[in-house]
Amino acid sequence: MLPLDLVSQGSGILSEDQLALLRVVGPILATLFVAHALYKRLRPYPSISFQVPLPEQALPGWKGGSILTDPSIQDPKRPGQIICYDPSTGRHLTTVRAHTKEDVDQALIKARKAQEKWAKTTFAERKIVLQSLLDFILRHQESICRVASRDTGKTMVDGKFGEILTTCERIRWTLAHGEDALKDEYRDPGLLMFYKAAKVEYHPKGVVAALVSWNYPFHNTFGPLITAIFAGNGILIKASEQVAWSTTTYYAQIARTCLQACGHDPELVQFLVGFQDCGEAVVTCGVDGITFIGSPQVGAKVATAASVNLTPCVLELGGKDVAIVNKDVDLEAIVPILMRGVFQNCGQNCIGIERIIVHEHLYDKLVEMVTDRISKLKQGPPLEVENIDCGSMTMSGRTEILEALVQDAVDQGAKLVCGGKGFIHPKFPSGQFFAPTLITDLKITMTLAREEAFAPIMALFKFSTLDEAIAIANSSIYSLGSNVFSRNQKEGLYIMHRLRAGMSNLNDFGVNYLCQSLPFGGVGMSGYGRFGGPEGLQAVCNQKSITVDRWPSLIQTFLPPVLQYPMHNVGDAIVVTRDLVNIIYDGWLGRIRSVLEIVKVLVVGANEPEHFS
Repeated sequence: MLPLDLVSQGSGILSEDQLALLRVVGPILATLFVAHALYKRLRPYPSISFQVPLPEQALPGWKGGSILTDPSIQDPKRPGQIICYDPSTGRHLTTVRAHTKEDVDQALIKARKAQEKWAKTTFAERKIVLQSLLDFILRHQESICRVASRDTGKTMVDGKFGEILTTCERIRWTLAHGEDALKDEYRDPGLLMFYKAAKVEYHPKGVVAALVSWNYPFHNTFGPLITAIFAGNGILIKASEQVAWSTTTYYAQIARTCLQACGHDPELVQFLVGFQDCGEAVVTCGVDGITFIGSPQVGAKVATAASVNLTPCVLELGGKDVAIVNKDVDLEAIVPILMRGVFQNCGQNCIGIERIIVHEHLYDKLVEMVTDRISKLKQGPPLEVENIDCGSMTMSGRTEILEALVQDAVDQGAKLVCGGKGFIHPKFPSGQFFAPTLITDLKITMTLAREEAFAPIMALFKFSTLDEAIAIANSSIYSLGSNVFSRNQKEGLYIMHRLRAGMSNLNDFGVNYLCQSLPFGGVGMSGYGRFGGPEGLQAVCNQKSITVDRWPSLIQTFLPPVLQYPMHNVGDAIVVTRDLVNIIYDGWLGRIRSVLEIVKVLVVGANEPEHFS
């Protein structure tokens, strides 16, 4: 393309008619070029449409299912069966057979067979699967959230945030950047190996496993699935028995139908639900990698069992995340964020805000503001009652545990402002509700300050200096996420850089997880390893170090006779290896001296063995 001044003034190369045509056509061609580049960058990948029927229990207006008076997923009279029920109403959904060790072994065989073929697919083929999955999610957001709500008691809004938004972003990032994260990575070979090309290749591990928690049944299932299959793996997904209904009747069918519609073997992904024996079987069956999302207590058992086969693990365990509120913040701006951080999904979030550490100058005002908001939160079954803020606790038996934690704190001097008790819904007394709670004046010695509550409890601490706030935050054994609110960025960063945590946010809550380019995970009792971002994809791969000749026809590794076995003169060999080290790493005078010594040895030999002792 000619410079604009030549086009405007005439260049002598083109005629006037040609220049006139170029002035008209040039901008059009440039616009088309830019538009094509943007289209290639932004257009979705090819997509295959497919359908999965929605279970009747998630249909609007469904009132079937008997109301269980004392709901529990286990019935001693029916071992090997999972009793599935809506925790917000107690409605019985179905009964599912718990998978056994034999089921796990068969699932692994099927996944391995399918993975052998899947590993040979191109990234373009895998992207079609992910794009098809993304399009299905976008078209069926309501259905996916209704199923999650029915099985866990979460609100539809919490489902849109935690199930849909997060999964769509995981797919978007993987489509846009996953291939780059797994492409060959060239490294510096160093001066000694200057004639070699050094690189890292990422190969599928084979068949990996994910044992995932119940709080976000759709996302916790599809997050590791997306990562695993994009990297070329098969996967066994052991979902929590708490969400056996949603997993087996809908979510598993979405994944398997998507693969089949795109022309691939649906056996690549295997879904399992069961009790402790099923989880143990998955961990010890011989998979090539494990991701576990759950409690530290169970995570420790997973790591111990996995060590028998030296199976690598990524453990995402409990959290006791903080929000530190500095003295300079605008409370009107941050209170809505704090409320969402505490009460989203009824507090059942691994990165939910469990401790709010507030500067003493703002403490009383913050208590006043949140008391009013918390007292107005509406609680009930999301699919039965309109305009619900907080749904139910998913697991049975939590009310007594949480009441004891709150009472213990009150006995030690904390102040219970509101809530702190189980809530019995007037229409659905079998619902598993815990009232939204505000408790203030906590100390780090209290059990509620140390143990993960996983509940709709806002717990407030007071601080006077930045270092005091940091000390309170770091007093927990959990170190997953953290959040700092401050208008003074210098002070905010001062705090963040001293927090013991796997993740930190300045003036926000939990957004690490929406930045899917970032690794996700904690330290200490919050686990180890990372998923998300390039690190997450690479974690389900075998990293292979490769060297090849850079100029094979010109130079290759040559071992001089003095270093070849059997060595005729060990003394000469010692001189050569010593001087070779000096040539690479010594100063210039030392390098020159070593070159001369090597030449002498190679040409005439040292002939003085004692010289080398």
